Amino acid sequence: MVSNKWIWIGWLFAIFSSGVFIYLWQWVSRYDHVDPPREHSEAGIVLGAALWNQQPSPALKERLNLALKLYRENIVNYLILSGGLGNNGITEAEGMKNYLVERGVSPAHLILEDQSSNTKENLLYSKKILEKHQWKNITIITHDYHMVRALDYARQAGIYATGSPVHSKVLFLPYHKTRECLALIKQKVFRN
Repeated sequence: MVSNKWIWIGWLFAIFSSGVFIYLWQWVSRYDHVDPPREHSEAGIVLGAALWNQQPSPALKERLNLALKLYRENIVNYLILSGGLGNNGITEAEGMKNYLVERGVSPAHLILEDQSSNTKENLLYSKKILEKHQWKNITIITHDYHMVRALDYARQAGIYATGSPVHSKVLFLPYHKTRECLALIKQKVFRN
């Protein structure tokens, strides 16, 4: 039989865990109603997502469509397409480039970072590109729920950027926000 002590410890743990989860949910929701900044940036870093048969997934298309809008409105001059994981022989960066070139973006304004396999690496490897071009005024283009962690990794890499959040119409956000809460715990606990 379980003692009352263990029941109380279980309840306290459940209450504490719920409070932490609610706090993290609010944290990843910080950019839910934030629009991309209108100030000019030298470059936008588009964080990769899945390719489906060498084409951007619907979620990645959302990020790319915002990048395309910012580029056409001259809010960003260059786009750093960051993503090394791919399928069928091309990287996420190459898939993103193909999508944007088909829509009229000059290949000269697209720079591929095709070595990364996660958000932290996206920013670390993009930092090398920023240093090479001496760009300092940067915006990061990713989904709103992903923005807190992306900006945190950017700061760790020495990139001081604004966020250009994408508000998804294709993703099941309860799943993605829950996953992002777990990723934040992993990042903070393991300094990963």
